[in-house]
Amino acid sequence: METTLATAPWQACGCGEDHIPVLLAQLGLFGTVTVVLAVLIVMILAGWLLSTTVWLLRRRGERARDPAPGPTADGDLPPGGLGGFTWTSEDP
Repeated sequence: METTLATAPWQACGCGEDHIPVLLAQLGLFGTVTVVLAVLIVMILAGWLLSTTVWLLRRRGERARDPAPGPTADGDLPPGGLGGFTWTSEDP
């Protein structure tokens, strides 16, 4: 028996389930779009989580290697950064 529009009105253009993806056949158009968007959002969040974790681990490692500079034995700050900066109210 041949399938026609009259014998199977729910099929568009006589296409069978073997011609459309299974996910689309089971969930419909809006369900498939929802699943695709949910997977995209989960992937974006996983990327942010991974990059944040790497950033925190690198920051922690840098702090362990380079302790914050403090005053030396004679009370002066070490050179570099803003160690020699003094505030004046007049323009240069």
